[in-house]
Amino acid sequence: MEKKPELVIATGDLSYSKSADCWFNVVSPLDTDGRLKIAIGEHDIDDNLDNLTRFNQYMRHFNLTKPYYSFNYQNAHFLATATAKNEAFPYANDSEQYRFVNEDLKNASENKDIEWIIVYSFRPFYSSNTTHPGLDELQDIYHPLFDKYGVDLVLQGHNHNYQRTFPLKYNVKSGDDPIITDKHTREYSPDPEGPIFVTVGTGGEDLYNFTGSKPYIFEQFQRHGFLNVDITNNGNNLTATFYENRDMTGKDHFSILKQAKIK
Repeated sequence: MEKKPELVIATGDLSYSKSADCWFNVVSPLDTDGRLKIAIGEHDIDDNLDNLTRFNQYMRHFNLTKPYYSFNYQNAHFLATATAKNEAFPYANDSEQYRFVNEDLKNASENKDIEWIIVYSFRPFYSSNTTHPGLDELQDIYHPLFDKYGVDLVLQGHNHNYQRTFPLKYNVKSGDDPIITDKHTREYSPDPEGPIFVTVGTGGEDLYNFTGSKPYIFEQFQRHGFLNVDITNNGNNLTATFYENRDMTGKDHFSILKQAKIK
């Protein structure tokens, strides 16, 4: 609330209760003017896929017809994907969701009013060794689209910790071994090739330990907190800072600088 955010994004596993009512109450100060946006996590789907009571609460509350959707805000395009369970919301490359994502990113990349493309998803595409590994099929299906259409940032959930990659390009020879395109640690300029993937599963549940660090991960730690993203300099600079809940200390930060599109 101190940051007065214009948009708030939650990357899934919103509530572990049978009803979403308590969660709606907790986030109500931020749930105004349509600024709260969500991705669907595994705990947001009832075990019985024929009786999606809690899932339907979210869909009604946020006026969604599908759990994958997109929108523009100023000069940024946001895309939410549904990766909680393939059997619930198919995301393979012959699925309706894949066709939507492909067409959506294509249109965003061709829109001269859009400088930034940000994807948010529940399952991690890439992760260090912790409770949930990166999902190979997501890497193979969607990372090539992210590269093709110039996605800048991918926000991930599922793992209850914080992780940030270098800018990554899909590796055709080995999908789970992405190519680091820029080894700078804080500031990426000009616009790097390939998105930065950030895991922000830090909303309040018990944190997950790490048992190692992948070479494409620059920063990882266990903290409760949130990622604050500002777009400045006439919309051409993106700066992200992870703040710890306890004292609002900045634990990580990075910037992406790019040239404006010629219109």
